[in-house]
Amino acid sequence: MASMAVVAASLAACQPQTIADQIDTLERLVKDDAKTLSRLEAKTFAQLENDFFACDSMLQYLHPEQVEENFQQLQLIGAYLEQFKATQGTLRADIDSTLGQLGRLKADVESHYLSDSLAAVYLDDETQHVLLINNQVGYFKDRLTTCQKDLEAMKKQMK
Repeated sequence: MASMAVVAASLAACQPQTIADQIDTLERLVKDDAKTLSRLEAKTFAQLENDFFACDSMLQYLHPEQVEENFQQLQLIGAYLEQFKATQGTLRADIDSTLGQLGRLKADVESHYLSDSLAAVYLDDETQHVLLINNQVGYFKDRLTTCQKDLEAMKKQMK
């Protein structure tokens, strides 16, 4: 995940960088976020969901004495899983839409359809949108990774 500072630094690092080059940088960031989201969807989330239900069942049936101690943690993990499940489709669509917008902006810049000043305004808007996507993907990556660690610790505790 690229932080806002990293994005700003990469866009400002080479001052003579063209608007088209800056758009390329943004596209790479969004594509990286798309890959991260795909990994979260395909591997992390599916495993987490299985582990969550397994831990919940194990607690209720095999270790009822530990339910109270782990209840809040399981509720929090369940909430993050539900939040990811509810958001991932919208986030995926937002990534696809942003890549399309960036492609159209680059085409408009390269064909000189937009003035440099107007292109800079659109570039700033897209940069903010890319940062929002990056923050959302980073949030879920961090939360799901933490949930994964918490569930692993819980499973070890129940053995």
